[in-house]
Amino acid sequence: MEKGAIVLVGMAALGLTAVAAFVVYRWRQKSRVRRVEGWVKEYLCVRYGELPDPLSINCSEDLLWPVLVAFGAPLTGTRHRLRFNCGETPSTLALLSEKEEER
Repeated sequence: MEKGAIVLVGMAALGLTAVAAFVVYRWRQKSRVRRVEGWVKEYLCVRYGELPDPLSINCSEDLLWPVLVAFGAPLTGTRHRLRFNCGETPSTLALLSEKEEER
C-alpha cells in the first residue's frame, strides 16, 4: 500500500473510534438520567405514599448540577419544589432544599 492510503485508513479508524466513544459516553449519560429519575420517583413514593401528578423532574447529564423536582399536591394545592444532589449510586441521592408555595 502507498503511504497516503495507510494514513487515510488510519485517520478513518481514528474517526470511527472517536464517534464510537462519543456514542458510548452519551448512552451512559442518558442511562444515568433515567436511573436518577427512578430514584427520585421512588423517594417521592416513599415520602408521600404515591407518585405526585403532575411531576416535573429536571435532571442534567452533569454530575455537578442538582436535580430539580416540582409538583403540586392535589389535595392541598401546595406547589413543592425540591432540589437533590445525586452521584452515581442511589445512596448519594440527598435532598438539598425544599420549598412550598401556595397556589
